[in-house]
Amino acid sequence: MSLDKCERLYRFRNPARIERQADSIGDPIARLKYLRQATAAAEPVRRRWGPFGSFCMVAILLSMRSDAQFRHPSNVRQTDRPLAAESLRVAPQEIPNVWRIAETKDFEVYSNGLRVEDELAVANEPRLYRLLSVGAGRNDGRLTDDKGRSSVLLRSQPAGIVFHTTESDQAPFEAAEQHNLQRIGRETLLYVRSKRAYHFVIDRFGRVHRIVVESDAANHAGNSVWADSRWLYLELNQSFLGVSFEASMQTDQPPINEAQTHAARVLTEMLRCKYHIAAENCVTHAQVSVNPDNMRIGWHCDWGKGFPFAEIGLPENYELPVPSLYLLGFESDPAYIHATGPGLWKGLAVAEERLREAAGARRMGVAAYRTLLQKRYRDEIAALKDKSVDEENRQ
Repeated sequence: MSLDKCERLYRFRNPARIERQADSIGDPIARLKYLRQATAAAEPVRRRWGPFGSFCMVAILLSMRSDAQFRHPSNVRQTDRPLAAESLRVAPQEIPNVWRIAETKDFEVYSNGLRVEDELAVANEPRLYRLLSVGAGRNDGRLTDDKGRSSVLLRSQPAGIVFHTTESDQAPFEAAEQHNLQRIGRETLLYVRSKRAYHFVIDRFGRVHRIVVESDAANHAGNSVWADSRWLYLELNQSFLGVSFEASMQTDQPPINEAQTHAARVLTEMLRCKYHIAAENCVTHAQVSVNPDNMRIGWHCDWGKGFPFAEIGLPENYELPVPSLYLLGFESDPAYIHATGPGLWKGLAVAEERLREAAGARRMGVAAYRTLLQKRYRDEIAALKDKSVDEENRQ
């Protein structure tokens, strides 16, 4: 079926017909192309689908994954070279130029208008993490000296940002609730501080509070995975900064307000400038969270949909392929699809396609290749627990 026909089907706004057409496409790669093209064509219409549209997407993604496990192309040449990444990554984005213009013991002020409150800042475990190459078996984060001896490459500078919500109590954002807003906000900050939960919290009034100092790890991401064009990151407490909004996704109201959105923009600009953080490494908790017990993605799903990437000066990073799926063999399930949105579904679809292509390039079935990737994850996690690393390579 042509992609033009796919677009026409979406213009008819008939989810049932789209689902039938998707089911009729036997090849999972062709079905993915259909899904991705149709999703793009239906952007203005998608919001009207409601729960039925979510059900259709779940059915398409899950059937595509199960079909792929039993299909193996015989005409794909085996290769160990990395697959092209043009469709995986956003275009490079210029890092903003921001500098600190004032500092006291209680706050900092930056050139883009950002003010960071330091009253509650606290230390935690110093950051130090191992670099892992995206391609398994290729320079796996190791340096070799002139005698051929290798050692693990460690890093102490943050590589990215994970955005969270506090999921704390939410009073109506109105003047009559001023006392409750301030009380709940203060209680939330003190709780976060006691748990060393995030590096920064943006409160309901758009104020930015530093909690854990950036040189240290915060307990914000737990079991988690992300990757950029070069490195694979595991257990992002160590490698990524945690920025949380005082907000809840469990409400009919928008989770954050304009003041919080603006604060997130200027904070993200400052952090990207200070630590040279790539735009593709600024993602949400729902994109990175995993459950090693059942090898499913999305143990936590905060910001699984609706994150204002554009408003805070970032590309639509929901569309990035989910690295835990195509690099380490994790899987999605209906609960995750239900908790996320169409933007992130695009990233899932691309990740499934990448997994399928990589399995074919190695002349393996998808199920066998997924098992191989899952073994890599378990091996890498076990290695992280090994304390016998050479800290002389810290950079």
